[in-house]
Amino acid sequence: MEIKELKLFSKYIDAQYAFYNDVLGFTCTETSQGFTVITKENTLEFIKSEIDCYYHFAFLIPTGSIYAAIQYLEERNIYLLRYKGEKIINFQTGKAIYFYDKDGNIGEFIERPLLDYTHISTFSINQVIKLNEIGLPHKDPLYVSTVLINEYGITPIDRNSFTENFCWVGDHNGVIIVVKEGRNWLPTNKPGIINDFTISYEDNEKTHYLSFENNVLRRIT
Repeated sequence: MEIKELKLFSKYIDAQYAFYNDVLGFTCTETSQGFTVITKENTLEFIKSEIDCYYHFAFLIPTGSIYAAIQYLEERNIYLLRYKGEKIINFQTGKAIYFYDKDGNIGEFIERPLLDYTHISTFSINQVIKLNEIGLPHKDPLYVSTVLINEYGITPIDRNSFTENFCWVGDHNGVIIVVKEGRNWLPTNKPGIINDFTISYEDNEKTHYLSFENNVLRRIT
């Protein structure tokens, strides 16, 4: 699965723009509704909203760059969220660090060594490869995951690992992480809440356009 474009809502759009453009240093373009964050391979758009909301999402960074990424964030006074006192969380398939943005979204930089990208020990923001994950809290993760697979063309890397609380719908290139509403997002005590978003992605050489609105998945035509 390759995420092509993700659109999220933002209550504090001006502060968000300053954070992503000026502090983190991403290339951002302003739109009539908000602004777009540009990575090497896809985009993340924030759309102004009057509603408080927050999400969890992750950016893929080159393997080997995570220690330099920590230095990069801390030089910009971005506090890293710790898990059991540690800045880096180690998974079987990579390493990740986490931070809050100005809407209270749980942002993440993650390395995935199984992917065939060049290893780099330094870090700059223009090395961020792509948006790699988006979280989707729901009352019934198994149901939503089945719909994403059967109706919306996403091929999971390991469907047998799905539980009633956590379903990893996608692969290392791109994934929708479906969790039980109210389950805390690692490494925080913030519960996953249901929020609207739209996403375009490619899987098995087909492009899909999908919205999650008012707790309902819809295909965009």
